Amino acid sequence: MLTDRLYRAKSSHEASEAGLDAIRDGLGCRRASMLLFDEAGVMRFVAWRGLSESYRKALEGHSPWAVGGRNADAIFVSDIAETDEPAAVKEMIAREGIVGLAFIPLTVQGEVVGKFMTYYERRHAFASHEIDLATTIARQIGFYLERTRAEQARKIAEEELRGSEQQFRLMSEHAPVMIWTCDALGKCTNLNMMLREFWGVETEDVPTFNWHPTIHPDDAAEIGARMMQALSTQTAASVQGRYRNRKGEYRVLLTTARPHFSASGIFRGLIGVNVDVTERDQADMAMRHSEERFRSAVEAAPSGMVMTDEDGRIVLVNLHAETLFGYGREEMVGQGIEMLVPDRSRSSHPVFRQGYGSFPQARPMGAGRDLYARRKDGKEVPVEIGLSPIQTSEGMMALASVVDISERRRSEAQRELLMAELNHRVKNTLAVVQGIAHQTFRGTQATDAHAAFEGRLMALSAAHNILTQTSWEHASLDQIVCDSLQIRGAFSNRVSTTGPAILLQPNQALSLALAFHELLTNAVKYGALSNDAGTISVEWFRTDEPKPRLKLVWSELGGPTVSSPTRRGFGSRLIERGLAADLEAEVAMEFQPQGLVCRIDAPLPEGILPQ
Repeated sequence: MLTDRLYRAKSSHEASEAGLDAIRDGLGCRRASMLLFDEAGVMRFVAWRGLSESYRKALEGHSPWAVGGRNADAIFVSDIAETDEPAAVKEMIAREGIVGLAFIPLTVQGEVVGKFMTYYERRHAFASHEIDLATTIARQIGFYLERTRAEQARKIAEEELRGSEQQFRLMSEHAPVMIWTCDALGKCTNLNMMLREFWGVETEDVPTFNWHPTIHPDDAAEIGARMMQALSTQTAASVQGRYRNRKGEYRVLLTTARPHFSASGIFRGLIGVNVDVTERDQADMAMRHSEERFRSAVEAAPSGMVMTDEDGRIVLVNLHAETLFGYGREEMVGQGIEMLVPDRSRSSHPVFRQGYGSFPQARPMGAGRDLYARRKDGKEVPVEIGLSPIQTSEGMMALASVVDISERRRSEAQRELLMAELNHRVKNTLAVVQGIAHQTFRGTQATDAHAAFEGRLMALSAAHNILTQTSWEHASLDQIVCDSLQIRGAFSNRVSTTGPAILLQPNQALSLALAFHELLTNAVKYGALSNDAGTISVEWFRTDEPKPRLKLVWSELGGPTVSSPTRRGFGSRLIERGLAADLEAEVAMEFQPQGLVCRIDAPLPEGILPQ
């Protein structure tokens, strides 16, 4: 299926091959090609089948559409000789042995970025279903191109972010205050020169340095608790205490730490400033240096930063904020923060702003609800905002970190669209197979085979629904078990399940769903559920020595007396071979007199994780 191949393509070559296969197989042509506009706006061949080099060189750049054109329609030519194309073009096409051909535009967000071509050796009248199929193929290839370009844009943004972080480290190294960073687990990742000299730590020893023993015993509990709270809640913290320096002297340091987030909103740890406030004069000087350093840090931040005073007037913005909002900083500084708030929210925003000073720590915003900012041109953009109150010598300030998430929204929407299309096509395929089975078995005596076949399709469909909920990344073993055993709802009170949360890869989830269906069907026909007293127990657990493994046991009790069958049926072979192939499992079917016991022992590779 083209959608699946494009989704799993690791390179543009794989995607092009998938597109050409779909074009040739779906449209019944022996030759096809795919072309894209290059940076100069010239249509270039990127993939082809059955075309000579001379033909490609002669017709490269030939296109019925300009780069970036909109509302482009496909062009279907039954016979090139009947067109108004220049004689030289017709002659080149005829020399290649081409009579009928089609030009199908490839678009990204409505703009033409390329085309694909189909070629026929004879006159070809394009049927409506061929036109529809060509349009569908072009749409799927366009989706892939859009996803690829979005990924390239994301990588560029990440490289820019890394550059900003390197600039921040270089700038902080020689700052006149003690600056440090730690990761999300509290492990020290950087101490600037001033702080290394204070503690007597060499640069190469920073990753293993433990600053806790330098805290005065009387201050250790309070400092440790406040810093752990900042880490666990991803919020800002300010705490004062006594620390022993390299000379063995205790100095009073005021530590101000704030959370650090990546451009995508992921918590990356804390950024902190330690100020020596042992003497009041030194404390005043350290405060001024800290604020100056803070402004430099804001400027180097990889997101839009806006600081306001208690009255909501903007006092500081960085370059990223200028780019995000479209204003120069001289246009923003001194103005009310409401200039950046959408019209529909401006009247209520001052009430919200009055609560800034009551926030004891940083406050992340945007999770679970939509937030928008207003640009100078009036356009509203979706954003995530991190809000931190900061006490300065000029009073309480509010610092907002603003991240434009427009590209993330588009990527998520594209992913959801692709998954919806995939799920729709899978369901259509299963429905077609079910219809074929229904017609095949109609009027025959094979009613049991018909029921078994449809039951397996239903089990596959139920597993597909579960996988679709997670974009086909994984499925919960507990949900697969419960959904599989509820197919026969009348027996739900006679089936018990227990086990830890485990995530399965897609192929493993489908294989287990079919296995549970076969076991349940057998139990209804011959086993514990064939009478009124039998029960089924499904238990699983995880072992980690020497390597992680999944162990699952299906046990039946209370049914008719069981004896070992003389031959293996299809269901047994499906369980044993399917699980062996998809889970590398060892399967044991024990036909004990009191009931069937099926044991499944499978390794848990990286694809199967604790939930």
